[in-house]
Amino acid sequence: MIKLVLSDMDNTIVPLGAGRVTEHLRAAVHACLDAGVRFAPATGRDPDGLERFFCGDEACYASMLASNSKVIALDGRLVREVFIDTDDVCRICELLEPEPDVFCLFRVGDTDYAYGSSDVDYGDLADIFGPDVHVTQELPRGNVIALTVAHAISAERQQEVRALVEGACPGLVCRAPALGVFDVMPCGWDKASGMQVLMDEMGITVDEVCVFGDSENDLPLLNACPNSVAVANAMPEAAAAARYHIGACADDAVADALFDIAEAAKTGEMPAFMR
Repeated sequence: MIKLVLSDMDNTIVPLGAGRVTEHLRAAVHACLDAGVRFAPATGRDPDGLERFFCGDEACYASMLASNSKVIALDGRLVREVFIDTDDVCRICELLEPEPDVFCLFRVGDTDYAYGSSDVDYGDLADIFGPDVHVTQELPRGNVIALTVAHAISAERQQEVRALVEGACPGLVCRAPALGVFDVMPCGWDKASGMQVLMDEMGITVDEVCVFGDSENDLPLLNACPNSVAVANAMPEAAAAARYHIGACADDAVADALFDIAEAAKTGEMPAFMR
């Protein structure tokens, strides 16, 4: 039976730009928890963002793989933090500063910053990245827990910018969670790494885990877990990597699947959509 559910956030359980998950989704998470199945968001979002998305319902994110598994918690207990080298973050910020349609978002402590040239149009930062992003012209000081590059450039130019970043910092890799952004992470550390940490903490095997995703940064998770599920709006590569397929994020398909998982757990079976 499933004992742990890991789910991406944006465009998997909540449309990108939406401010919060639905009541239906929160009820489904609680149904899993009541059935003895842990639920953990596996997302590039930080813990503050999870608090906002789940309307302060702490049970829904007491376990988490936040900031692309660089902040890992189980039952409200911090298990691990992984930081990005500050020199690398500064190097990337300086490298991309001349780009008028690109800016860097980084998190130091509990604060999010946006850094770019004076010509950057930051648009409606709050709609996507939350209300507390501080625009700055100062490079980061302190432990950087997350780095995201946001842009309004073509897909071809995005690949060029990604190549610039990875070429300047060989210890980092870029992954796109959605159109217009890509996350920068330490090589060898991703959502699958975080899944393994939680599995070790819980003493379970990968066959007892179910994962949901939609995009490139979910690929390590989808490839590592046999009970992998893609939503109908998933990027083609994520859909191809998943073993199972459900409805769209906009239709709250993951919530329905969570209710199915909760019901199956009561009898020690696998959920109906996996049989």
